[in-house]
Amino acid sequence: MRRSGVLVLAVLTLLAVATPVAAQPKVTITGLVDNVTSWTNNLSHTDLNMARNKDSELYARTRVRPDIVAEVGTTKFVLGLEIDAVWGQTANQDTSVCLNAACQAAVGSAQRFGSTHGWDLNTDAQGVIELKWAYTEFNLPLVPFATRLRVGAQPFSAQYKPGNLAHGDFAGVNVTSEWTPMIRSHFAFVQMEESSTGPKDNFIRGDDIAIITSVEITPFKGLDIRPIFAYASIIGVTSTSNRANRGGLGGGAATFPTCPGTTGPGTGGCLGGGISSAEEDRFTIGVDARWRSGPFYFDPSVYYQFGSRDQISPTISLTSGPGIMTGLKRDAWLIDLRGGWQVGPLLLEALGVYTSGNKAQDRIDLNRSRLKFFEPIDTDGSWLTGWTELFSSGIDYLNNFRANATNFRPGVSMGYDKYGLIVGGFRASYAVTPAFTLRTVVNARWTAEEVDTASAVSAGAGLTPRCGAVALDTGTCADRGTSRYFGTELNLGFQWRFVTNVALDVVGTYFFAGSALSSPAVTNTATGVVQDSRDPKDAQAISARMRFSF
Repeated sequence: MRRSGVLVLAVLTLLAVATPVAAQPKVTITGLVDNVTSWTNNLSHTDLNMARNKDSELYARTRVRPDIVAEVGTTKFVLGLEIDAVWGQTANQDTSVCLNAACQAAVGSAQRFGSTHGWDLNTDAQGVIELKWAYTEFNLPLVPFATRLRVGAQPFSAQYKPGNLAHGDFAGVNVTSEWTPMIRSHFAFVQMEESSTGPKDNFIRGDDIAIITSVEITPFKGLDIRPIFAYASIIGVTSTSNRANRGGLGGGAATFPTCPGTTGPGTGGCLGGGISSAEEDRFTIGVDARWRSGPFYFDPSVYYQFGSRDQISPTISLTSGPGIMTGLKRDAWLIDLRGGWQVGPLLLEALGVYTSGNKAQDRIDLNRSRLKFFEPIDTDGSWLTGWTELFSSGIDYLNNFRANATNFRPGVSMGYDKYGLIVGGFRASYAVTPAFTLRTVVNARWTAEEVDTASAVSAGAGLTPRCGAVALDTGTCADRGTSRYFGTELNLGFQWRFVTNVALDVVGTYFFAGSALSSPAVTNTATGVVQDSRDPKDAQAISARMRFSF
């Protein structure tokens, strides 16, 4: 009995030594608080009509982004929260959270873009906290090289420049391994949408996934080269964040059906029981790099995209009759070159970007031609951040040109509808004192291919060519592009870090609208009213943001 007791005690002692001892986590809170106010004119948030020149706005809002971090050794859990509130009630109720269909119809889309609620008197609002991140991160044991695993809702870390391929947040897994001090690999599995048990049980989304892999190579100090491969699989109906509406094609069930089933609830809106699910395979290969040498830097990126996409033309076509699925090949490029030179307090930078597009006569809405426009996996509105105030994330990152239409927001869709984009920019900043910096940005934009300015503009389908209502491909339509000049943006502002951890940013913007933004008709996304838009007017904005970082 004594020997047994000694043996049991020895086993328990070994188990106690081998079992990790629970430790108290170190909990910290980091993040930021933004208080923003902006005046804008003719940004066409809702009506999409640059010819109106009457949609002025002066508003203020608050964004709170706290990250609660619990750490035990090298393991940590991050809970990221977000609050976006406009000062003053803007809808029939002070929150976008609705518990019934009538409320959703009346209020669901009535909050200001980017905000979940408006603070009214007494500022009580329900359901206003958004869950941004919820992930666990730790080092993998029993691996001969340093490997870190991140699981849950988390931010992308796919490339150097924000928005070029995948930027924002996703649910999935990210693995980073350091093979040598000069070589690191990255792998991310992204679950974009989930089919569950499928359309027969009213789950009409496909099992959409993305895989992003890259290898960072540092041949010598100052130079990083990152070859990248990405694959996205999209099935049937999907979010406009995954596939923007362009060229007369919407993201609805009639264009990208999810089957099996027949037309009606629980079937994905299929046009017929014999049609299989529309599938899209999107491959992206490329190289992202950054070079630092003394006062100079150069950041080149080149991506090529290929693959195929199934779709059904929304109009009758000789090449693809009603209800017939057709596959379109993809062939697209993105070239992004940025560089700069710093001498003392002065920093001068230049930008050149080309993203390919389709010609006006490339009738992708009739299942003809290739898809020649580049589609990132996710930009989260951050493409060309810092180089624009109106077309991507600027000082007021919720004030974007035609914000309610993903296909017309270059910071999201990367390009202008199906026509691609060319951007040339110059940026300068001068630190007058360590706490006060002046800055200016100018950029000019052209579409890669000439825009058919006779197209109808709508959030649901983008630019529908002038022949969109013609039943057959053999009509007398010219289908010609008529303009390429998108416009020129000029920014002038400053940053003043006047209190510890607090920065005040102020910027004024003037956008000279180009003729490529004209069209005969625009459909207001809120009212459905069709308005003339043949004479685009310039847009202006003045924004101020006070940011407290902690």
